[in-house]
Amino acid sequence: MQYGLGVDKYQEINKVTNVKRNIGIKTSLVRLCTILIAGILLGRVSLLLNQSDRSGIAPIGLAYLIAIVTKGNKKDNFAAATGVAMGYLSINNLLTDGYAYVTSVFLIMIYYTSIPTTRKRKRELIGFIIILISFFFYGLWISKYELGIDITLSIIETLIIVPIYYVIKYAINSLEVINTSYLYSSEELVSISMFLCLLIAGIGNVDFVDYSIRNICALTLVLVIAYIGGATYGAMIGVLMGIMIGIASNNMMYSVAFFGVGGLIIGIFKDTGKIFSILSSIIIYSALALYSNSVTLKLAVEVLASSFLFLCIPKLIYESIEIEINPYVKKASLGEIQLNSMKEEFTFKLKELTNVLANVSKCLLNTNDNENLLIKSKGSALVENLADRSCCNCENRILCWKKDFHQTFNAFQILIQRCEEGKLEIPEYLQKKCIKNFTILKCAESIVNNYSVNETIKNRLAEGREILSEHISNISRTLNDLLGSFKKEVNIDVELEGITKRILNKNLINYSDVFCYVDKNGRSKIRINMNDYENFNYCEKNIVSLLNNNLNIRVRIGDDGSSIDTETNQRIIKIEEKPKYRMVSYVSVEPKSGEKEIGDSYSFGRVVDGSYMTILSDGMGFGPEAKEESKSTVDLVEKLMEAGFDENITVNTVNSIMGMRFVENEKYATLDLSKIDLYTGQGVFVKIGAVSSFIKRGSEVKVINSKNLPLGLVDEVEVERIKEVLKPGDILVNISDGVLDIERYSFGEVSWIEEYLKNVNAGPRELSEKILNRAKKLSGGIVKDDMTVIVSKIYLDS
Repeated sequence: MQYGLGVDKYQEINKVTNVKRNIGIKTSLVRLCTILIAGILLGRVSLLLNQSDRSGIAPIGLAYLIAIVTKGNKKDNFAAATGVAMGYLSINNLLTDGYAYVTSVFLIMIYYTSIPTTRKRKRELIGFIIILISFFFYGLWISKYELGIDITLSIIETLIIVPIYYVIKYAINSLEVINTSYLYSSEELVSISMFLCLLIAGIGNVDFVDYSIRNICALTLVLVIAYIGGATYGAMIGVLMGIMIGIASNNMMYSVAFFGVGGLIIGIFKDTGKIFSILSSIIIYSALALYSNSVTLKLAVEVLASSFLFLCIPKLIYESIEIEINPYVKKASLGEIQLNSMKEEFTFKLKELTNVLANVSKCLLNTNDNENLLIKSKGSALVENLADRSCCNCENRILCWKKDFHQTFNAFQILIQRCEEGKLEIPEYLQKKCIKNFTILKCAESIVNNYSVNETIKNRLAEGREILSEHISNISRTLNDLLGSFKKEVNIDVELEGITKRILNKNLINYSDVFCYVDKNGRSKIRINMNDYENFNYCEKNIVSLLNNNLNIRVRIGDDGSSIDTETNQRIIKIEEKPKYRMVSYVSVEPKSGEKEIGDSYSFGRVVDGSYMTILSDGMGFGPEAKEESKSTVDLVEKLMEAGFDENITVNTVNSIMGMRFVENEKYATLDLSKIDLYTGQGVFVKIGAVSSFIKRGSEVKVINSKNLPLGLVDEVEVERIKEVLKPGDILVNISDGVLDIERYSFGEVSWIEEYLKNVNAGPRELSEKILNRAKKLSGGIVKDDMTVIVSKIYLDS
């Protein structure tokens, strides 16, 4: 038993239980109401046999009732029976033997409610037998048919119900797996469509201001299904609706033509949007009405009302229906659900890791609770240590430590305290009593020195724990920031997948699977799994060229090319949207005068997310040590950015790691990061302790500057992201501080290079060399600090 479970917790559990119970009750109530309403509508569907007296039969309701009662749920049985009976009573005047149907409903309800459950096949057979017997005796006793006629009519009525029952049962079973991962077959979609058409046909001749509600609802359903599913589904639902309403109204040819043409036209023009689809259907209806001489105000109003309802239906409903009837969309939806589940699982694990890091940081930061108690016993421990060293072999130890314990103990404490203060003086009491004054003094000095060394080490370890705790805490916060960016949606592109498959099929390219999606940056990606392939050139020359000739976007083989799935032995070809721009970079370097190795490090090139990145870092000082710091910075930034982390997470992660590099002397490094989106030209610039960068556009020069301390000097960096849009022909110049540290000008002054760039025209390689030579010349040929110049130019990609 959980004795700690309080009243508040108990009430909370009860509240959750009550909420779940209320939801269950509401769901059950909605289900029963749906079954009841469906029973009423299906009970009202009559098939006219005699147009003159409008008499007919109504087998649909009984077929629906058997489909429900054979499932064995008594509440559902009662709702269905009540609904069907109400439907039959509402059209009793249109039926040949109206009360025979009500009698059958009553007998079926009694049997399936009172008799124990039997095998399903037997339950179905008994239901048909009850219907046969009901019609037989009703015709014999009430309608007074002759025996032969009565038997014939009863058998025909029962046989008509059998196929309708199987269609309705198939539709109901299909509807029970809606909103699940189940993919509907064509047969199931047809059965559901027939069921919906029967429901609308059950509205009957109910009018609103002389306009048929049945016709308006029927045409609206046809327009919706056609718009979502296209011409195929539109023609199917139109023909089915025409047949069902035609049977009920005894005007089948007109109904089939009316609804079939409407569904077909909407399906054909679905890609033009709802407005143009409706306009096209109105035009075709007007043409049909003119040619058939059946133009009436009633028909026009019903078409316009249906069109209005079609336009008013929310987009969310269209998307929900499309997921169910379109297998490609449903696969994509299931794929997104699985992808989101994987994201949630990974996020949960990463969240656990951040909690662990937070607890580790807390444990390192908190000092031991017993430390305060140990401080009080340190003095006693030092006295005992001194006594063990100096008094163990003394013949007067019993006299000193038994008779005069307090005086001796206090004298030893005073001696130790004086040694800690640097005074090597023996207390007056020990001078009179102790015969080993010199030994005691030396031992006290040794003990105090050892104690001081140990305390220094402990203090340094405590400082190290605090630093480590702070940086682990920073990493934990960085991972929390990562969770937000990781949850960005990756949308599956069903339309692109369908087009790609059609292109491959048309050109007889053998593949096993195609997966298309749009990444978080809005770029289209295509993955093709192939069993039969030749080589990379085959893909480049055939697949990529075919896609480029047929798609609205330009594509290319991804930077990671293709790979082999070791489990399936399939080649996975990765194709991505082709960037609009490309960049070319060159670098010129010069170490400090007298040094062989430069302390700056750099990197430039294209990243997998479609960006071009340049990184420049200047380590503190010069030579190999500075090189080590700057190289570590560049390597870490490059790996983190390529892994998809944003600038803020990358900089703070590197800052924490650099701060944890314990060395005798403090070390730090600058960071000059430029990231250019090759699809849009959008540039993002981050400077951490770095000097200015320059964008040259013709004779204009823009200076990019930001003030931040170098990495490793602060606990957390406030990253300033400077954004600029680059155009074809623009030149980006990144430099280290050595280029500005020249004799003729003060350190950090950029005016000379800004004026120089305005008046010089050259390519990236030549310009980088010219800037470096100019800086060396201005410094009088003496390089005071490492010089690095990176020049990058942006071009339109052909």
